[in-house]
Amino acid sequence: MNNKITSKYLICEAPVCVGSPTNGTQNAYSLLKQNGLPQLLGEKALFCDFEGEREAFDAKPNKKLKGLSTVMLINNQNYRNMLGGILNGLVPVCLGGDHSLAMSSIAALSDTVGPNDLAVIYVDGHTDINTAESSLTGYIHGMPLAQALGLCPKELDIGENKIHLYGENLYIVGARSIDPEEYAICEKQGVHLYTADDVKVQGADKILDEILSDIGEKKIHLSFDVDSIDGAEFPSTGYVMPNGLSFDCVYGILKKIIERGISSLDVVEYNPLLDSDGTDREKLFKIFGLLK
Repeated sequence: MNNKITSKYLICEAPVCVGSPTNGTQNAYSLLKQNGLPQLLGEKALFCDFEGEREAFDAKPNKKLKGLSTVMLINNQNYRNMLGGILNGLVPVCLGGDHSLAMSSIAALSDTVGPNDLAVIYVDGHTDINTAESSLTGYIHGMPLAQALGLCPKELDIGENKIHLYGENLYIVGARSIDPEEYAICEKQGVHLYTADDVKVQGADKILDEILSDIGEKKIHLSFDVDSIDGAEFPSTGYVMPNGLSFDCVYGILKKIIERGISSLDVVEYNPLLDSDGTDREKLFKIFGLLK
């Protein structure tokens, strides 16, 4: 990290897919890197390839926490990589991989600034706030926000603290696939939930102005899942869902947040194995172009 004076971002490889039911997202970093991401970002970014084992064996598989050992192996390394970036004056970018990675990204920033001074803006087609008990599937990529709020079992603990985020500092934008118990968790925890329909009715600018005003001077972790984009416009992901936000809308949301200033970032759930002609890769490159 000797180039931190000229570089601003640390792009961290986080190769995990078993937190979800689909295969392929673990290749996002390597294929984006091979196809021009370093050239796009130039001296603005350093790249942190994942080192070490990428899989761990579950001796006793847990149906409520599927793929637990591998998910935690990757998340613990991602935590160290993201924390190292922050301590070296960089903005770390977790390039995954499935959204279980938000556990370690949020933990890294929270352990640096404290949960009182941390806000998370979560741009996603899902709320990802199930607990191990409320989850209908047992896949951990649906639990990272519950984990950050301290609602999950100790098997998912990462970093220095049990609680890394307070509900009143969490802003979920663009969700359209929400389990009934997730609504209840959001309400109980004081989470600010703006569904895809809310964004369409109220307008993204109005909602973002409200969010950023409420956040004030807190440090922002921005967590972006590509399935916030309507499936017809971005099908290269494990959950291709209708009634999402347009690419232009999501681009505008991310632009406004990034221009305000972020301290860390997730870009997750892009599956390059489903992107045979590179159309969605080019959309992601446009988003990465926001990093200035």
